[in-house]
Amino acid sequence: MNNMVKYEACMEKIENLRNKMTNAARQHGMAHPQVLKYSQELDRAHNLILSLELSEKNSWSQQIAY
Repeated sequence: MNNMVKYEACMEKIENLRNKMTNAARQHGMAHPQVLKYSQELDRAHNLILSLELSEKNSWSQQIAY
């Protein structure tokens, strides 16, 4: 799976998690364990996006250097 496909899948997952987290917060309150679980999953998805972006940037920079 190339980085662009992974990136698109992560963006979709981020939107899905954001919606789930928001709905759970409305229903249960911000400190509910389910809200915190979604928040942590959202953080991991954001971190993956950042690593994919950095990887893509480094790959592009290496191609220009040669």
